[in-house]
Amino acid sequence: MLYKVAHILRDRFGFLWSMVEWGNAIVFALTHRTALKKIPAILQECSGAYILRLAELTDAAALATFFAEQPEEAFTFFKPHSFDENSLKKIIRNKAFLTFLVLDKEKIVGYFFLRCFVNGKSFRGKIVDYRYRGKGIAKLQGLAMTKVAVALGIRMFGTISPDNYASLASSKAVNETRIVATLDNGYYYIEYLPKE
Repeated sequence: MLYKVAHILRDRFGFLWSMVEWGNAIVFALTHRTALKKIPAILQECSGAYILRLAELTDAAALATFFAEQPEEAFTFFKPHSFDENSLKKIIRNKAFLTFLVLDKEKIVGYFFLRCFVNGKSFRGKIVDYRYRGKGIAKLQGLAMTKVAVALGIRMFGTISPDNYASLASSKAVNETRIVATLDNGYYYIEYLPKE
């Protein structure tokens, strides 16, 4: 229900959606202030061969380049927002839209996010550089998102096409997945739970 309402607001009532996002970000940041401070340590704990960290405003240009370098097929199942530098700056500024990077030294090789709401829910998404697929990065992203969600005390949801086998496999490798519903477009609306 929330998913459908959010998309209607965003697509048909842009100004109202901007106001809702602004209010949500302020309230979320205030109510989760203490838990949000734990995120850098969680990401450091998940880091190893690749460095995981929060995105910063200064990353927007490099992140836009990262998206521009991905082949068109990489966006078949991944279209959560616009990918230009200004849009990315707006997203990074949003205190309820937690954006994360995966780095190979200084190079961005992955991007993932938790779009959080004051009702205790979040929507997650992830993408890995096409040149770094098959190296366990998607699983690492899933693990990090799960640990962050647990620390924040929020539930994680997302949508996955049944044709997106790679995303389904990496999700099931680190999470218990529960299909909540099948949407009109055939995508699964999934809740991601920590593995027991």
